[in-house]
Amino acid sequence: MSEIILEMDNIIKKFDNQEVIKNISLKVDKGEFLTLLGPSGCGKTTTLRIIAGFENPTSGSVLLEGKHVENKQPNDRNVNTVFQNYALFPHMNVFDNIAYALKIRRVNKIEIKERVMKMLSLVQLEGYEKRKIDGLSGGQKQRVAIGRSLINKPKILLLDEPLGALDLKLRKQMQIELKKLQKKLQITFVYVTHDQEEALNMSDRIAVMNEGIIEQIGSPEDIYERPETKFVASFIGESNLIKTRIKKIDEEKISVEFDKNEMIVNYKNYDNSKNKESYALVRPENVKYTREKPQFGIKSIIKEHSYIGSMIKTIVESESGQEIIVYDYDKKKDLIGIGSEVWIYFEPEDVVLVEEG
Repeated sequence: MSEIILEMDNIIKKFDNQEVIKNISLKVDKGEFLTLLGPSGCGKTTTLRIIAGFENPTSGSVLLEGKHVENKQPNDRNVNTVFQNYALFPHMNVFDNIAYALKIRRVNKIEIKERVMKMLSLVQLEGYEKRKIDGLSGGQKQRVAIGRSLINKPKILLLDEPLGALDLKLRKQMQIELKKLQKKLQITFVYVTHDQEEALNMSDRIAVMNEGIIEQIGSPEDIYERPETKFVASFIGESNLIKTRIKKIDEEKISVEFDKNEMIVNYKNYDNSKNKESYALVRPENVKYTREKPQFGIKSIIKEHSYIGSMIKTIVESESGQEIIVYDYDKKKDLIGIGSEVWIYFEPEDVVLVEEG
């Protein structure tokens, strides 16, 4: 059974009487890698700052290992934060930056040296202990910041867009290294990013945030394959959201209609009681097209082909004006020409129904 290390209960945060966090509740397991994912301004960094103690909630509670900490100062919580801008001391070398917190606590010199050298090994900076901060690359500075944050063995490490300033290749490399480090140390990570791929690659669970609320919490597979709202479906990866009309709902099957086509899909627990707009989510990799009319198909016109490395991305337009994206990983087959009439089709099991909310 998992052990809960962090719990946020009914958190509300107001700035100038405006709610930026709207009644968030969240539980994080010990040793978990949880990511707060969402666009700029959704409240993810404010949520992280409330956990760290840099912001106090307007109402609600924060519990660390079952104890209330919402009114405690940052240095009275056993959590540390890694910032995007590193926040390193430029006048100190690598060793002294990492050792800083231990020196403040008056740990003896022999233990400081032993722990710092071990940390340098963990973050792959052996031999860099005398190097000045200005002489390091972005990735090396980030490793120093992580090492400095971990040296005190925090219960939770909070990371606020820590890889945002790095170039793409280095960012991907650091994603792998961070995940390996987290698994090796078994420290709980709460990670903030707006990068969907980063969240999917690194997380045990993802909390997708939008306008101050958590729209969905789940594993990367749940978030990608089974989004619960239109926002989550559209924010995570590329998606086709086809407006649908619900015709009939049984216990586990729903009859839906879109573009004059009816399809029976298997879907449990779909809540249509609020009469919200409904959409059929179909990922581009699950869509196919053909010249011949299939048993189920949406009549469309080829609008565009794009070569994207490992695949061909095709955009078609249905008779109702809906643009649909198709990924084709068979790059050797002949492409159907722009302006040609085709039929789009997909399997019922690849359809996920989502609400407008």
